[in-house]
Amino acid sequence: MKREGAANPQRRRKPQQARASARRGRFLEVAAHLIAQSGYDAVTMTAIAENAQASIGTLYDYFPDKPALALALLARYTEEADAHWKALLTPARLRSKAVLADVFIEGILDFVRQRPAYLALLDAPIAYARTKSARRPLRRTIARAFKRLHPEMPAKQAVLVAEIIVTLIKSFLAVYRRAAARDRAQVEAEFRRLLRLYLVDQFKATPIRKH
Repeated sequence: MKREGAANPQRRRKPQQARASARRGRFLEVAAHLIAQSGYDAVTMTAIAENAQASIGTLYDYFPDKPALALALLARYTEEADAHWKALLTPARLRSKAVLADVFIEGILDFVRQRPAYLALLDAPIAYARTKSARRPLRRTIARAFKRLHPEMPAKQAVLVAEIIVTLIKSFLAVYRRAAARDRAQVEAEFRRLLRLYLVDQFKATPIRKH
């Protein structure tokens, strides 16, 4: 029997969990801001704690070291990327091969511009890898977009094309982030041309359906 006046453990836990989640999110936001400004290597856990107005001990309660924090930030960005592409690859946007190529290039650039720490984290000396099941939703989203434009394309081929597109986007980011600022427009143009050529080859046998 619960004693009269005893606190409900569930009622205590929810505010504590909410505060912990908010504090964890604050640490990630501060880390992202500092990494975007100074790069991964230059940012210290002490600086993150100070800018979050917390003690270093509290920060270590949430993240045992800087790589763990960086991995958590990358995991957040990856989840956001899945939602980002799902919103972009809608039937209304995909009316032609050229438009699809633009969606991929402009889509990834919009994503990294909104998250300036993302490119810096891709160069960080940390090992980040997603499981096969975690990678599957994005490939399915892209494969469905191809199937809408090219209904005759076998499902297995659509999945392969999606895998190739993801690989090309990763390659684009690798070249783009290492390029000097003055050269990035040319890198963008070259990869946009590459994607258009690849998509033309994929769709040349079947007319694009109008939506």
